[in-house]
Amino acid sequence: VIENQQALTTLTQADTGMLRDLRSLTISRSGLQHVSADAFLGTPRLSHVNLSSNALHSLSWKTFQHLPLQELILVGNPFNCSCSLRWLQLWQNSSRAELGNQSLRCWNGSVPVSLASQVLHACDPPTVRIEPPEVVLRQGDSVNLTCHISADPPATTDWLFPEVGPEILSRYCLQLSDQEMVLEINNVSSGLNHKDLTCWAENAVGLAEDSVRLNVTFPPVILLLDKALPQHSWCIPFTVDGNPVPSIRWLFNGTALVEGRYIHTRIMEYEHNSTVFHGCLQLNRPTHVNNGNYTLLVRNPLGSAARSVQGRFMDNPFSFSPEEPIPVSLSPPGTRNSSLEGPVETTDEHAFGISVAVALAVFACLSLSVMLILLNKCGRRSKFGINRSAVLAQEDDLAMSLHFMNLGSSPLSSAESKLEGLKSNFIENPQYFCNACVHHVQRRDIVLKWELGEGAFGKVFLAECYNLLPEQEKMLVAVKALKEVTESARSDFQREAELLTVLQHEHIVKFYGVCTEGEPLIMVFEYMKHGDLNRFLR
Repeated sequence: VIENQQALTTLTQADTGMLRDLRSLTISRSGLQHVSADAFLGTPRLSHVNLSSNALHSLSWKTFQHLPLQELILVGNPFNCSCSLRWLQLWQNSSRAELGNQSLRCWNGSVPVSLASQVLHACDPPTVRIEPPEVVLRQGDSVNLTCHISADPPATTDWLFPEVGPEILSRYCLQLSDQEMVLEINNVSSGLNHKDLTCWAENAVGLAEDSVRLNVTFPPVILLLDKALPQHSWCIPFTVDGNPVPSIRWLFNGTALVEGRYIHTRIMEYEHNSTVFHGCLQLNRPTHVNNGNYTLLVRNPLGSAARSVQGRFMDNPFSFSPEEPIPVSLSPPGTRNSSLEGPVETTDEHAFGISVAVALAVFACLSLSVMLILLNKCGRRSKFGINRSAVLAQEDDLAMSLHFMNLGSSPLSSAESKLEGLKSNFIENPQYFCNACVHHVQRRDIVLKWELGEGAFGKVFLAECYNLLPEQEKMLVAVKALKEVTESARSDFQREAELLTVLQHEHIVKFYGVCTEGEPLIMVFEYMKHGDLNRFLR
């Protein structure tokens, strides 16, 4: 607030440049006679200005044009009735900055009159119009834009260009008259697409402008294709430009990539006033089978573009791809004498093999006959006082190990009761009925990758398992999750786990153990490298 300062006659940017956060300014009852057009360029937040009761004879609209003015108080100044005050009349009529509530006066010669009722002849803001109003061009074309200006008093005019650099915008401006100005643009670049060209004019009363947006069509271009980034899902980022908007396709190792639930394209962002857009090829839980070359293909009616990047998501735990068929060399007849082939069976070796097979068959028949004779004799001896109950007691002891299969299970059915009555007739095989403990895997060591299939039991997932084998920190496994955790299903789960624990063989899928922490219950198996047997044989 500055008051009663008769020595203050001029206000310029030098006086206010240090007051950037100034929001309210009062200079009243002072000797202020002139306020420069740039006086408040350094105070962009100024919203309340009180210049009442000073010695101002004129005031320019440029001084306040850029400010967020809410209030401008100018009463008590000896303004001269001239065209330079026409903007104040217009602001008063629209009640801008609370000027409509003020009784402003100006001096017409020696008589003070109301500014609102004063008629100011030949004093209006300029008008501007560009032809053509819409421009559609192809890259490399040329265009002429004509700006028509109407202003009284005369106006200063010019073109306002986008910041694209002289190498993109080759232009020539020609002032035909005070009413016409032509802009010629040669070899239009795609950098001008969706950019505004503005013609403006200003005089003592105000400012006017008109703009035209260029629509430049051009073939698509891939501005960016980067390596995959691990985000919520894996993302292969890309940036593409083109007008019309291009279509997007992907190739994986040279073949068309079918997008779906786990792999799809997502557009992330469109740039303002531009056809440039950013996106991602998103991959949900990819494994080593997704490693490879990804090619981005973009196309519109004017052309196409392609660019490739290598995607690597997981090291291959095998020396071959489990998704590829196993190569089998079947040499045609007559080509087996090559030194590169394996051993070749000769005619003599074939005859010898037949002889061995016949001898083994004869030996087996003789052995079977001897066993039948011995069994017949043993059966007869039981008639001469051998205690059969003792034999059955031994058989009962041998069969007792079958009970571990039913521990914790539901009561036996009628069919199972009949089998239970016959259990003394079975003798256990020590290879399969041993006292092995089911191995338990920690749930925190299992990281699910994606679903492999689903059956009546539950779903099967590909997973990474840590600390499963001492020689490997982590390995790929297949996990089977129990669908329904009922008492019956839990009993079946327990019996199956116990059975799989003892059924260990190099030709059987290896069973690693179970995870019973929380739900669902999980069984951990060896990951089948070649998929199902049918596919392997094909």
